[in-house]
Amino acid sequence: MRRRRRALAAARRRFRAAVLRVLGQPLALVLVRAARRSDRQLGAALVYHRVDDPPGDPSRELVPAMGTSLFAAQVRHLCSRYRVVPGSELLRVARDRARGDPFPIAITFDDDLTTHVRVVEPILESAAAPATFFLSGRSLREPHRFWWERLQDATDRRLDLTLLGLGQAAEVTDIHELGREIEALPPKVRQRVEADLERIVGPDPTHAGLRAEDVWRLASAGVEIGFHTRRHDPLQGLDDEELERAMREGRTELAEACGRPLTTISYPHGRADTRVASAARAAGFEIGFTGYPELVTDRSDPLLLGRLSPSYNSLGEFAFDVAWALLRATAQR
Repeated sequence: MRRRRRALAAARRRFRAAVLRVLGQPLALVLVRAARRSDRQLGAALVYHRVDDPPGDPSRELVPAMGTSLFAAQVRHLCSRYRVVPGSELLRVARDRARGDPFPIAITFDDDLTTHVRVVEPILESAAAPATFFLSGRSLREPHRFWWERLQDATDRRLDLTLLGLGQAAEVTDIHELGREIEALPPKVRQRVEADLERIVGPDPTHAGLRAEDVWRLASAGVEIGFHTRRHDPLQGLDDEELERAMREGRTELAEACGRPLTTISYPHGRADTRVASAARAAGFEIGFTGYPELVTDRSDPLLLGRLSPSYNSLGEFAFDVAWALLRATAQR
């Protein structure tokens, strides 16, 4: 019965994707026009990671790549239908919105990926679109891959992962299950697993991560740089001292690399609560983004702003999803 339900759910997703591939854009145009008649003070942030060709496979990749043509089409669509703003300005612009005004949208990226410089920035520049990149600064001086990148490498190469000692690791073949297991580990244990993964896959490639000159190039191109914490630990599981350290460790060095203070943060793995938000506020951050699929409203906590995940299927589905989320929110008070 469970297998049948999963099959039916997958079939419904495929049907929806096929319909919206064709009808999504015209439907989105109607929805956006209707939504703009509202005086609701709303905005939306979108969270991206890797953009590259060929596109990735979400079924077997932890952080699949979005194809460059789809991403470029999404950026053009956003610029034509919405007011695209840096992440640090999203809440302010949403609160200033009046009836008839376009809704503000923030394009944000997480993680220290070479594709940010090589692929994403030229696309943004060609569309004159602002964006915010949340970086850890872990690879400013030397190559570095985080545990999920090493795990992906090991899985792709079908290397033996039993050395990790993760309970049922010998039997688990789903990379998403392994990822969730590693993510849930205490920080010190996860650091040991990260080191073990390096021994399994070998040294990090020389091109891994973003060097200080790459960060400077992004900042010089006019994009906004925010903080993503140095170690990328799930912050809710840290004690008060560890949480305070996560808010400051590596922040000054990254700020020096981009030539400006860092006042915006996105929380690792997209998760945070009021305690984490309070720690970010105490550390001097003014805006904080989660990964919770929520719109930004005039009542949003500045340090707990949600972000939507974009469609990897088609421009039509993407356009519809964003417009529908905004229209539904205009009916809520």
